[in-house]
Order: sequence, then structure tokens, then C-alpha cells
Amino acid sequence: MTSPRADMVAQAADLIARKGVAGTSIGDVLTAAGASRGSVYHHFPGGRAEILAEAVLYGADRIDDGLAQAARSSPVYLVADIAAMWRRMLTDTEFAAGSPVAAAATARETDPAIADIAERQFVRWEEGLAASLRSRGLDGDRALSLAVTVLAAIEGAVVLCRAHRSLTPLENVVREIGPLLSSAG
Repeated sequence: MTSPRADMVAQAADLIARKGVAGTSIGDVLTAAGASRGSVYHHFPGGRAEILAEAVLYGADRIDDGLAQAARSSPVYLVADIAAMWRRMLTDTEFAAGSPVAAAATARETDPAIADIAERQFVRWEEGLAASLRSRGLDGDRALSLAVTVLAAIEGAVVLCRAHRSLTPLENVVREIGPLLSSAG
């Protein structure tokens, strides 16, 4: 059984992935978690900003696990593994949820601190994927460029999958990025 605090964070991450940062209210989090209003300020003295920040980090951690596992694979399998993780997430939510980190990145105007968390997370993912590619013989600049390309392609595909309610955009990205990575190494 999870704690009420952990449940509120998980529910907030899911809401951000579905509705974005601006569309996620404390009331929505409370309803989804079955928690009382007082519990928010008991567990999150910083209020909405604190719970949303933790939710983005929680969502990023879930993706981190998939990326860390994928980074141990060859570059082609890395893309296939990341795509498999997104296939599951998209189909499990019937295309309703995307990346909470991508959603947070678009909140610069309304929630700059949340967008900063997303920026740091994307940089961390870029650097992690680049390190994996460098360990397979790619030079530093090329490895970072390909890491950014992979993340941008996957994140963009997730958005398109949600829009089309289809996995086709993700399948297209996998088909195109795999050979690009194979030829780069």
C-alpha cells in the first residue's frame, strides 16, 4: 500500500501527462487520490508548486528506468526499447497520457520552476544517451547530436500518437532512427 503522499504524487504525474501542468489543479489531484484538502498542505507545505514539481520528477523517474535499461543495449535496441516502453504507456492509457516531462517543458510561461525541472531532466537524458553512444565508439559531438535527435523524435512521436490515436508515428520513428544509429556507429 502506498502512502497518501506517494499516491498524490503519482496521481499528479498522471494528470500532468494527460492534461498538462496548467490543466492540473490541486482539486483534480485530491479527487484522483481520494485525499482531503488538508492533506495537501500537510504533505506539501509548498502547495501546488511543490506537488507538481515532485510529480514531474516522479514521472521522469519512471521514464529513467526505461532509458537506463535501454542504454545498456545497442543503439538500435535502445530505440526499440524506448519505443516499447512508450507503446505500453500509450496503449495502457488509450492514448490519453504522454510524457509528463514534455508537458512540464511547455509550462515555461505559467510555471517556470516546473519547466526548469523538465529542462534539467531532458539535459540529463541527452547526456545519458550520449554517454551510451560514446561508449559504442561515436565521438562526443556526434553522440550528443544523435541523442538529442532520438529524444526529439520519440517525444514528438508520442505527441503525434496521441493526436492520431495510433502507434503509427512511433513505429515510423523506430523504422527511421534505427538505421541512422546503426550507420553512425
